[in-house]
Amino acid sequence: MFLLVSCHQEDLPLISEENPSSEIQSYLGKKLENPYSVANMRKAFESLLTRKSALDKLQASSKWMSEDLEISVTDYYVKFHIKSDEDLELIMSDSLKYSILPLDYEIVAQGTIELEHDDLEDDGYWIYTSVPKAYKFHEGILYEVLEELFLPESLVEGNNASDRRDLKGSDGLSFLELLEEESLVMTGNLDPNERVNPNSPNLRSYQRPQGFIRVQNTTTGINDPVMGVKVKTRRWFKWGSGYTDTNGFYSVDNTYKYDVNYEIVFKNSRGFKIWPSIISLSTASYDWGKGSPAGRSITFSTNSSAWRFATVNNATVQYFNYCTQFNVGLPHSDLRIVASDNTGSSSAPMLRRVWGLVGFTNNSQLSTFLLKANGLNIVLNLIATVTKFVQPDIIIMASSSLGTASVSSVTFHELAHASHMRQAGSAYWIKYINYIITYGAYGSGNGNNNGVCAVGEMWGFYYGYFLTLQHFGNNNNNPIIRPIGLENFTPFQRPSDKDIIRIGFPVREMEGWIPVGLLHDLVDNNADLIRPGFTDNVSGYTISQIFGALRPGVETVQGFRNRLLQNNGNRQQQAVNNLFEAYYYN
Repeated sequence: MFLLVSCHQEDLPLISEENPSSEIQSYLGKKLENPYSVANMRKAFESLLTRKSALDKLQASSKWMSEDLEISVTDYYVKFHIKSDEDLELIMSDSLKYSILPLDYEIVAQGTIELEHDDLEDDGYWIYTSVPKAYKFHEGILYEVLEELFLPESLVEGNNASDRRDLKGSDGLSFLELLEEESLVMTGNLDPNERVNPNSPNLRSYQRPQGFIRVQNTTTGINDPVMGVKVKTRRWFKWGSGYTDTNGFYSVDNTYKYDVNYEIVFKNSRGFKIWPSIISLSTASYDWGKGSPAGRSITFSTNSSAWRFATVNNATVQYFNYCTQFNVGLPHSDLRIVASDNTGSSSAPMLRRVWGLVGFTNNSQLSTFLLKANGLNIVLNLIATVTKFVQPDIIIMASSSLGTASVSSVTFHELAHASHMRQAGSAYWIKYINYIITYGAYGSGNGNNNGVCAVGEMWGFYYGYFLTLQHFGNNNNNPIIRPIGLENFTPFQRPSDKDIIRIGFPVREMEGWIPVGLLHDLVDNNADLIRPGFTDNVSGYTISQIFGALRPGVETVQGFRNRLLQNNGNRQQQAVNNLFEAYYYN
């Protein structure tokens, strides 16, 4: 790749026009005149100098009130062309706050922005931000400088209320604030009636945006707090952000005098990110439009496109918490989870961990996997979008029509796979992937690596259902499974077209060659009949001990049995051997 701009920073060219994609354009109104351009700030400064009599109170006390104040470039308004995930990671490593919406347009719509393949411009997309004059641009990332800026806040070390004291006169009013407002008024971005009167005792105060983010829970009928998501605020080039807590409350790290633009970004404080689809170009976000600087609150109902992001986000936080509670290993903290607006099969390809290795080495293999695992028929020219921008670890079918319990249960299941993958390693997962590519989602228990699938799915189904029971209980709030669903498991000998058949809704019986019920029988205290001649006499193993046996190299159910016994002093060895034989794994 070549740099679009390769000259020295002090001689950067200015680009006056932009061409936002059709998806972005639907959120934008009129283009606004930039009040922070050096040219407009100079005009505002000259205007203030002609009205110095109104500023006498500032002259003696503010170091900034001077005819010699130089209005020169402090920052640049730029856009970067993102052609891959690696490009975006580099920009983020510089702690730049950015938007996929241009910063000098009126925002007229609310909702989720889902940039996809059709929105690509020259195999990439644009993000918009400001950078300090001394910013070192990355070689290989195309960029355009849109305007030279004079940002008053750049004249101090920080960008918060405590640092602004250096800008103020003795009466608490800043000349640079008046300069800023003068430019806002002159460029049509502030009603003259809102202008601060420096002689008024009732100056407009700075406020810190805060509020609550919630999501409708279709299972319990209440609105749940959305935990750990980022709320971003922006007024022109002044940004703020804050994460919601366990109550869904947020408070951003900056203050404002006038209305600001709000955005909810589904990048969780625990490290994982939610994506809108497997062919999205950027993470899931909800553009909230303009609101009061004091803050605002929102509840995502099922008719909101962000319902699925919030629901999968919460289920992931809950999963992490349950893993801590039951001493089960966590997945990678930087998971990428697609919350697709679809129904059907979900999966855990863990693509960021295995792409380029044996199993996922070309677009055709990935296309086959997505078709067999998720029923997604993605044409090959779109697969490049998946590998360049998303590389999903987990794909959740999360249509609001499925409801909270169903989406949460599936999320628990796929995250169980993610925990397993992190412990067992990429070599194990590559064999799992190859099995699915060759035999379909589960196959018949025959063929190469059928044990890898059996071990992986018995854990995913068991732990996913166990957590569903933990979270939604054994009552009418749980439309997914009853405890008897794990207890009443009928094993089948391999090969068999019965992989995991679930009977009843909620699930009250299961059957198949993948031994989901076996893990339940290791834990429970019931001496139930598994099949004629075989009774479950094992009890007292824990979920933590089960997970502890899912180590690298454990690629068959029998291998899992051996490691479980080895890890636990061969406790109840004969009864354990009999139990595994009852499930046809002897």
